[in-house]
Amino acid sequence: MVLLLCQIAVILIVSRIVGVLAERVGQPKVVGEMLAGILLGPSLFQIVAPGTFDALFPGSSLGSLNVLSQIGIIIFLFLIGLELDPKLLRGRGHAAVVISHTSIVFPMVLGFGLMFYLFPHHYAPGTPFLPVALFMGAAMSVTAFPVLARILTERNLHKTRIGAIAITCAAVDDVTAWCLLAVVVAVAKAESVGAVGWTILLACVYIAGMMFLVRPFLKRLQDVHDRQGRLGQDMVALILILVLVSALITEWIGIHALFGAFMIGAVMPKGGRFVRSLTEKLEDFTVVFLLPLFFAYTGLQTQIGLLNSVELWLEALLIIVVACLGKFGGSTIAGKLCGLPWREASAIGTLMNTRGLMELVILKVGLDLGVISPSVFAMMVIMALVTTALTTPVLSWVYPRRLFVQASAAKTKPLLPHEKAFDVLIPVAFPRSGGPLLNLANLLTGKPGPTGSGGNIVALHLRRPVDREAYRAGLDDTITPAQDESLEPLLEHATEHNISVSPMTFTSVDVAGDITQVAQEKHTDLVLIGFHNPVFGKALLGGTVASVMRSAETDVAVFINRGFDTATRVLVPFLGTSHDRLALELAGRIGRSGRTSVTVLHVVPPVATTESNAARTGARQAVNRVFSDPTQANPVEIQTVESDTPVSAVLDAAKDFDLVIIGVAETWGLEAQLFGMRSERIARDCPTSLLIVRKYAANV
Repeated sequence: MVLLLCQIAVILIVSRIVGVLAERVGQPKVVGEMLAGILLGPSLFQIVAPGTFDALFPGSSLGSLNVLSQIGIIIFLFLIGLELDPKLLRGRGHAAVVISHTSIVFPMVLGFGLMFYLFPHHYAPGTPFLPVALFMGAAMSVTAFPVLARILTERNLHKTRIGAIAITCAAVDDVTAWCLLAVVVAVAKAESVGAVGWTILLACVYIAGMMFLVRPFLKRLQDVHDRQGRLGQDMVALILILVLVSALITEWIGIHALFGAFMIGAVMPKGGRFVRSLTEKLEDFTVVFLLPLFFAYTGLQTQIGLLNSVELWLEALLIIVVACLGKFGGSTIAGKLCGLPWREASAIGTLMNTRGLMELVILKVGLDLGVISPSVFAMMVIMALVTTALTTPVLSWVYPRRLFVQASAAKTKPLLPHEKAFDVLIPVAFPRSGGPLLNLANLLTGKPGPTGSGGNIVALHLRRPVDREAYRAGLDDTITPAQDESLEPLLEHATEHNISVSPMTFTSVDVAGDITQVAQEKHTDLVLIGFHNPVFGKALLGGTVASVMRSAETDVAVFINRGFDTATRVLVPFLGTSHDRLALELAGRIGRSGRTSVTVLHVVPPVATTESNAARTGARQAVNRVFSDPTQANPVEIQTVESDTPVSAVLDAAKDFDLVIIGVAETWGLEAQLFGMRSERIARDCPTSLLIVRKYAANV
């Protein structure tokens, strides 16, 4: 027990460290975890510290580690089945169908053919050729669906056509690869052709039972969960029992226990909270604790030292080339034949060449069955690591980020100013912030002016993928806005107050970038973003807020809520900048509601000069231009204050108002480009709700 605990502790530490390092260099964490397993094995650890290796991983102790790793893989394959939504396999179009089938058939044929060359060099005389060649073909045809989904999400490609096609093809590949593996295992275990036929017949009966008996039962469990509103421990235990029983049945049939675990997840009803709750219960422990044990055990069986000649390394290189030619080449050519541009087809081919953990699982099955030799196993592990590591850099070269941003921005044609109303985008980070933001947005877009109608409000919630979503982040957009917990209070508020709002939600790893992109795609006139408590020691208006202020190609307003409900008295401090004129325009829009009075506070130096007199005249002209609208219900009031400390003047006046609208400026301690370089005293000490606005330079 002591030895096992030490082994697990070392494995988890090394796995997390190498995984984090992999992420630092732009690789998926799974690449680091795969590499960590190899580093802990005889390929490095035993060479560098043979005594320590023998003490920590003696051969007699590996049985317990193997059992734990196998349990981890069974649960993980169940989770992989859970993430396969049948909606992915419908309605994706001709291209997805052709590419998915080509990316299976082409690599399998090449892998089968490669065995004609490798078989005489690595297998003893008398070894059956057919199961070995079939296994190589199946291993070459696999795509790592979970790793591909994570890469798509990290690059925000999961919302594009490329992402949709790649996800579909990977899902089809996953299902097909496990079916192929089941056939290969049946052939490898069977002693005759009749035994193979009997195994396939039993497998068909098993699949029919899963579809027509187990699936309806699981649907009833989902209904129970929906009625109770939670996933209890008894139900989790029942589902785990079903996973184990299904794995036992497929092992007894002769098509491997992993297929049974995968199948029970695949037939689970999708599209509801049931699957998400179940995944959240199981995934953290499986991914963080059990999977690293599998990587380590696989690494302990990977002997890179067996490749002890130039010829063997050339054979390893040949396997990598054939693997890339089959997946990348086949998928790219198929995509081009379906009418995709070469660049998009190459991007899909690059993604489909990702093998990752799924390849290691299949290789481990082959090694246990004896259909793959230790030397070929080492070559194939290297191939899995190389092809997965190549995906991110090759994708960045083939299809750089700027291309899909441009493609997304070009989806819709911008409207001319006279063709559109005043539209507001409100990013919602937390449930409590939705109502006040919506109230303010409604005031800004509400009452029609003489040249246009009331505008549109788009409520956006971007969900950051957390660790447990690493293997299903690409599918997380199946959540509808009505199911999003952060948008739910806002939508209820909108219904209660009869406010029209268009909700949006999706997963994002670049929140500021996606906010600006959605604003560009929707052609919104203003991004109204809420402020929340900063991280200790950081600028008050830093982080995502500062990034949006810098990068959004539209006007931006940052709302600091201090008990805001509605605006009956609005204060606009004025210095004469373009940002101040935007503040006047927004105050004018609120003033058209008929229930709001606006006061413009013009702060000038106490000593009258020609410059200050000109500033007074400019302020009056700016106010007259904005508030000359005949629909303005209440007249605007201009107050001129002479003060050496403009910030203090604003803070003294603000206590008599519901809302202060102020433009970014050095004078106020608020800068458009360098938040946090000054005191930001107004933002911190203003006693009432505050709206800090930045005018987009192209709109000046």
